[in-house]
Amino acid sequence: MKKMLLNKKRGFTLIELLVVIAIIAILIALLLPAVQQAREAARRSTCKNNLKQIGLALHNYHDNFKVFPPGDVRDFYSGLDSWSTSQITWIARILPFLDQAPLYNQINWERAPGNGGANNTVRRTKLTVVRCPSDSSRQPNGGYAPTNYVACRGHETNSGRDDYNSMFSIISRIRIRDVDDGTSNTMMVSETFANAPFCSDQPSGGVCPASCQTGSEYTGGNQQGYSWFYGVHYESHYYGTVYNPNNKNMPDCGGGSSTTSALLAARSKHTGGVHVLLADGSVRFASDSIDNQIWRDLGNPQDGNVLGEW
Repeated sequence: MKKMLLNKKRGFTLIELLVVIAIIAILIALLLPAVQQAREAARRSTCKNNLKQIGLALHNYHDNFKVFPPGDVRDFYSGLDSWSTSQITWIARILPFLDQAPLYNQINWERAPGNGGANNTVRRTKLTVVRCPSDSSRQPNGGYAPTNYVACRGHETNSGRDDYNSMFSIISRIRIRDVDDGTSNTMMVSETFANAPFCSDQPSGGVCPASCQTGSEYTGGNQQGYSWFYGVHYESHYYGTVYNPNNKNMPDCGGGSSTTSALLAARSKHTGGVHVLLADGSVRFASDSIDNQIWRDLGNPQDGNVLGEW
């Protein structure tokens, strides 16, 4: 009898197994947020690095041409339909400085507008350097390769050009010496994300649809950042400073085309704010709660206002 008892194998009881499973579940629940935070931190770091590369490319462009690239190009003179001119964005112009010279060489700059023809192949080419990994799976329009990085158009409520109220606009020709407020006090580029909430066109009566007011993702028309190449619509390549980053309520809704109010906010999938590329090439994180006047001043290179802490 004693021999039989000594040879008997002892296993776990049901209660012991349940306890072990519960402990493992608790550990997973504790570790999962930490893993997700680490992944998001890595994505934010990559996003910041992308903006630094873009900043370096913009400065290399300036070194070569003695001016920053225009936000987009349209010709304005008698007898010409301004909507039928180039409309190719600032990102396309810095491609050689982003190690994309072969793609740049495929662009037909004489095509009016810049869309269509051989440029259709270019416009569909996806570029890692213009995508934030926190939003990299989104593509608003299958006919265009999107971007998460858009140029600052300031707080202007029209599509004017050469007004020096922002670093980029239609046919803008801003030089470093034009940045009176200092390059460390002036924004050039920030973020957006695909399907960001905004109104595609100015609605009658200025009433924004409920989908915009609640901050839900927009699903109609050409959404923010839908094309790094083609600048026919404001939302493809610009953001404004009328509203703070990630603002979820834009009651007068402007944006949607380059002839309506430039009110699209900078947006990101990062919690709490957006990355901002300054004119000196540095990148900072701007909080959603940044003082609105400071945010507007950051978008204007010549307002002469003294910035506070942000």
